[in-house]
Amino acid sequence: MIRNRFIAVLVLTLLALAAAAGQKPKEPPPDYFPLRAGDWWKYQSTTADGKQSEFTTKVLSAEKQSDGSTLYQVEIQSAFKPIHEWYSKPTGAVVWHREAYTSNEAMKVTFDPVRQYLKNPPATGATWSWKGKGMMGVDIDESNQVIGSEAIEVPAGKFQAMKVESKVNQGGTLVTKTYWYANWVGLVKSMTDTGSVKSTTQLVDYSFKKR
Repeated sequence: MIRNRFIAVLVLTLLALAAAAGQKPKEPPPDYFPLRAGDWWKYQSTTADGKQSEFTTKVLSAEKQSDGSTLYQVEIQSAFKPIHEWYSKPTGAVVWHREAYTSNEAMKVTFDPVRQYLKNPPATGATWSWKGKGMMGVDIDESNQVIGSEAIEVPAGKFQAMKVESKVNQGGTLVTKTYWYANWVGLVKSMTDTGSVKSTTQLVDYSFKKR
């Protein structure tokens, strides 16, 4: 009797393990702007006349705030001194709080009201806008729209990305910015067009890329 019971328990255990092994790991919720402390993304920018430059974006810290939110500090490293930016991620959005150029103490701005940077996850047709002061007190009026999903290939790989178009009036200068964001990766491509200056930025590598 004891032996039969032991065999029955063993069979049930093996069946449970087999069932668990057959289940797919549960995917995390969609996130088109992941910000994990220590992660980095390397980009290459090319102007219309072929000039190239590189920069790296790295998440320096993720600090809990008194209201329960998390404030992320991001550093942009290039041939010049770093630029620091601070973001938070309330449900359904990415919010840009402030920016500072380490090369010049005067070149910093706290966005008031806080600047919605992205809807997260971005859904086709979604829109949002922001109006406020930017660096050096320059007036900024921008509107954003999610165009839809596109297949994008950049040096870092192939991605199915959401295309976002931003129309920006910055101190009287009209700028069109187009971004492509991939789920669980972040920004994979962007284009900037001021009329006289055009550039394209592409993701080259990132720290959590599967090799």
